[in-house]
Amino acid sequence: MNRLENEIAERKRMGDPLSISRERLKNMSRRILDVLEADRRTVSKELHDSIGAGLAAIKFSLEEKEMQREQNHGRLDDSLDQEIAYLLATIKETKRISANLRPTTLDDLGLMATIQWYLRQFRRLYGNIHVEYRKDIAEEDVPEEMKIIIYRIVQERLSNAAKHSEAGAVRLQMGFSDGNRSISLLIGDDGRGFDAEEVLSEKDPLSGYGLTAMRERCEIFGGSFHIESHLGRGTRINAILPI
Repeated sequence: MNRLENEIAERKRMGDPLSISRERLKNMSRRILDVLEADRRTVSKELHDSIGAGLAAIKFSLEEKEMQREQNHGRLDDSLDQEIAYLLATIKETKRISANLRPTTLDDLGLMATIQWYLRQFRRLYGNIHVEYRKDIAEEDVPEEMKIIIYRIVQERLSNAAKHSEAGAVRLQMGFSDGNRSISLLIGDDGRGFDAEEVLSEKDPLSGYGLTAMRERCEIFGGSFHIESHLGRGTRINAILPI
């Protein structure tokens, strides 16, 4: 009997780590799906609000011109300059959405060049926000699969600072940590701040100005995400990703 009990106990002991691993794998898979779904919803909203609206404006304008043409027995007095302007604006917006999804510079020139490109675009759009950028690592120090994660965090964090924090200055710093075993991405602003614990408790990856999605990206990669924010004293995030 003791032998049977020992065997059962041994099987249970061996099964517990396996159950824990399965549960962790299930949680990670669910988190990956949540992040992917959040990205899809963001793209869907942008396509609907910008590209869809632009194409609808072109359609209505052309329909109006066609009615005028029929009334004038095939003659169209007005030019199509307005429709051409709509098309150019829609093409420009399509390129912007495409660049936000994955900039071609990331594959062609690398992460550092892509961050510099993004910061130029950011400064052009938000000239009232001073951006300080410092890096203590080189392109070859960053694993290929980590580059898109870092870019997404920079993109999301600076967008948040511009749209939600009312910041006047943003500081971006990238370097090594943990004895050169990890890469640290530190981004802070001097904005209005918020209750970080309350925001990160939200289940929707789109909530909290994308903070939940940033944290999920780090943890899926095996890293960690730390946030510090105080009302009236700004917000600071630190993403640490193992090399």
